[in-house]
Amino acid sequence: MIRRAPQPPGGERRGRGWRPLPGSEGGPRPAGEILQGLLRSLRIEERSRQGRIASAWLKAAGEDLASRARPVAFRAGLLTVEVDGAGLLLELKGFRGPALLEAVRAEPGGGVVREIRWVPAGRAGAGGGERAGGGP
Repeated sequence: MIRRAPQPPGGERRGRGWRPLPGSEGGPRPAGEILQGLLRSLRIEERSRQGRIASAWLKAAGEDLASRARPVAFRAGLLTVEVDGAGLLLELKGFRGPALLEAVRAEPGGGVVREIRWVPAGRAGAGGGERAGGGP
């Protein structure tokens, strides 16, 4: 007697080791659901938010300040900005910080920023979170 390999649902014969794709056990899924999963896996929404925050920062800070103070992370409403130089760091923490926060929040995409954390250049890794500047 010849034994045959088990056949997949629907009686179609497939190659050796056939098995359904992960997540496809329930049959066809709506295209929108598939696209949402794809966008989540590619982190499109997160990257788009990072770009909007970086753009809001550039517009609010201006090119000169943005070249010396860069957004490096964003998490749960906290924007971490890395600052070149102790003098500028003190100025931003003490005087210009509140006005810059309001200016960032007023820009498109900046409304998600609830607080700005100013850190010396090279120390941004302490806070973690999403990269806000779009860099590596």
